Amino acid sequence: MKDQKGQALVEFILILPILLLIFLGLFDIGNVFYQRYQLMNELDVVADLYQDKKFDEYTAYVQKKRLNIGIEKKDQLTTITLSKSLKITTPGLDQVLKNKIEVETTVYEK
Repeated sequence: MKDQKGQALVEFILILPILLLIFLGLFDIGNVFYQRYQLMNELDVVADLYQDKKFDEYTAYVQKKRLNIGIEKKDQLTTITLSKSLKITTPGLDQVLKNKIEVETTVYEK
């Protein structure tokens, strides 16, 4: 009976790092989705400020939130793009994704 308890402990110790990496990876992926959702909300604010021609306010908002903004005008259509860099914390996943990931969202205004 003692051998089985010791064997279970050794197996758990061997599988623990793999479970931790999976958990941290899921945490990072969840963070990416949450940050993209937040970015879409921030894009709504910036688009409203831009549409109301409050250029100083949306510039200050973007700088305060540390976002990258791109505005492109073509004929009657204006494209506003916000992006943000996220740092990946999971060991191994940070090497695959080059230690950061870019989250981006776009809105089209007339």
